[in-house]
Amino acid sequence: MKIDISEKAERIFEGLCQNESLSKYIDPQFQIPKPYIGKGSIKLIVLGQDPTVKNAASRQSIQTVLNLDKRGAVLVHLSGVCQKLGIILNQNVYATNLFKNFFIQPPTTIKENDIFQAFLPTWLPLLHEELAQFPDIPVITLGQPVMQTLIKPGVPILVREYWGYTTGWREGKFESLKFIKPAENILGRTVFPFPHQPALRIRFYKHRMSDYIAFMRTEAFSS
Repeated sequence: MKIDISEKAERIFEGLCQNESLSKYIDPQFQIPKPYIGKGSIKLIVLGQDPTVKNAASRQSIQTVLNLDKRGAVLVHLSGVCQKLGIILNQNVYATNLFKNFFIQPPTTIKENDIFQAFLPTWLPLLHEELAQFPDIPVITLGQPVMQTLIKPGVPILVREYWGYTTGWREGKFESLKFIKPAENILGRTVFPFPHQPALRIRFYKHRMSDYIAFMRTEAFSS
């Protein structure tokens, strides 16, 4: 039986709003966006960081994780990724955020506290429960901060390291493509780290996108 993630998230959020040390970082005026749930068999989990976009005025319009209920840059990008993986976004993808609540500003810009580590103990158990509905399904993480929050010590910390980056990449010199193994992250899942959508303007990621998606299709979708 599916659990009601939205209901549980709201109860956690209410508790956070009463937390003396953490409530000052929360924007309480917006409801937690709902997960995006494909209509068919789930074959891929897309994991975002949190819903706090930089433009504060536009936050009130976010009703679904990553705004995947509306046509926009993220929807177009992920639809293209799914097509190359041989799946369909609105049928086979479940998308959620690690941190469900809105913050007062994007958490990477909050310097007085490590927001990710401060809020992780609160939200991680719910994420584990959430993903348990879809056993053995691979995960795409969107952005370096969320990936770094999930990996264990000693695991490469930069997205580009998994995409084969070397200083000679312009001359065609690459390291092997990699994913994060279940034993290397706190989700216990196969994780393929992707840059956040705005970082796709970076030439290295544009150059390597097709190769990394082909690698992912071989590793996770070939059976």
